[in-house]
Amino acid sequence: MAYLSYIERYPLASFAVFFLIVPLGLVWVRYRHLGKAFGLLLTFLALDLAVGIWMLHLAAHRSNNLLLLNIFVPFRYVLFSGMFYFNFRSPRIKRIILYTMIAFGPFALLDIYASNLNLADLHNHLVGRYSQVVESALIILWVLLYFYEIINSLKVSNILTYPFFWVCAGLLIFYSGNIFYFPFWYYINKWENNLRLGWVEDVPYIVEIISLSLFSIGIWLTRPHHDSIQS
Repeated sequence: MAYLSYIERYPLASFAVFFLIVPLGLVWVRYRHLGKAFGLLLTFLALDLAVGIWMLHLAAHRSNNLLLLNIFVPFRYVLFSGMFYFNFRSPRIKRIILYTMIAFGPFALLDIYASNLNLADLHNHLVGRYSQVVESALIILWVLLYFYEIINSLKVSNILTYPFFWVCAGLLIFYSGNIFYFPFWYYINKWENNLRLGWVEDVPYIVEIISLSLFSIGIWLTRPHHDSIQS
């Protein structure tokens, strides 16, 4: 009953969690054609579903679930950045991405520590203030640089049939839609929260559903000859 009550009160948030089954189902169909980048996307989708269900379980039983989100953020960044690491042709950009992947974990942990005066107080645990904003800015930068590289290389005759383009589009929508919202999470996601933003609070779930839909298109378009942009 607790789960049904939560889903009834937060239908969009719940739908965003269960919608992950769609791209994961398509991965099952296209699994043999997935390259390294899409392998990382599969890892993200599976981890995101597990974390989402766990967070839904905690929320349904009136428990703070923000610690899970804080821990998930650095893993999410590493997985998404890893996809770009395998798809970029520029050694310099690949090296920069690798450095940020190494540095982002300690930064996220420091952000969790700085955002919570008492880490032992899990009941009032708060989301990190800056890690998701920095994550958004970096992923948007990787997407834009990747689009620039594609345009310069002229290796893709029809970009709409290139699977990783749809993944990039999904990431761009997700992080562009949330980069202005993430700074408010620290103030909104509190156990005793008197701040209400109405429909604005649904923005993360809307852009997440849209991004997952675009991921699904990319997964569906995956073929052996699309594993590399140089094909």
